[in-house]
Amino acid sequence: MYSVHKSEATVLDLKGRVVNVFIGADKWKSDHMTVGLTEVHPMTEMDPHAHDDKEEIIYVISGHGTAKVGDSVEPLEPDTAVIFPVGVPHSVKNEGRSPLTFVFMFNPPTDFTYAK
Repeated sequence: MYSVHKSEATVLDLKGRVVNVFIGADKWKSDHMTVGLTEVHPMTEMDPHAHDDKEEIIYVISGHGTAKVGDSVEPLEPDTAVIFPVGVPHSVKNEGRSPLTFVFMFNPPTDFTYAK
């Protein structure tokens, strides 16, 4: 089996957001990436954090907000991609009244221990 439906994803209920890990979790391992979907609750900001050994890229599906990457504030809207470089503090803020939904990709894979 090489495909994963959202109903089969590993779900992490983290502060201010729900993370669905499609590839790179318990059942579906990858040697090189983690891929999933995050839904940031309305009017919520994720805690700033950095990944000392991972690069992260997000692609916004729906909603509006901002991403703080280092000292830069980047607008988030559908069809926007943002890179979070290795070691750079970042956070995502949902400024709307509906979920801000984005696909995330990590390389190398992550286990989300930084977020628990």
